[in-house]
Amino acid sequence: MPRYFLNIYNDGDVPDEEGIEAEDLGAAKGEAIRGARSLIADHVIEGRPITLSHRIEVEDGNGQVLATIAFGEVVTIRP
Repeated sequence: MPRYFLNIYNDGDVPDEEGIEAEDLGAAKGEAIRGARSLIADHVIEGRPITLSHRIEVEDGNGQVLATIAFGEVVTIRP
């Protein structure tokens, strides 16, 4: 199973040193989306601002960015 790395770029950039094994890129993107939503939820609970341009980048084992998941793409905000 391929290994993907989910690098977080928000208030403090966090490179993924371990990575995850996922069936394919779609599954890795799903994990990145869940991670982004979890981080957003933490900010809401703590009353901190959410920056919609923050992101998680999905990389392969060679360091190539395969997908970028922006926080603004994983939530719906209505007035």
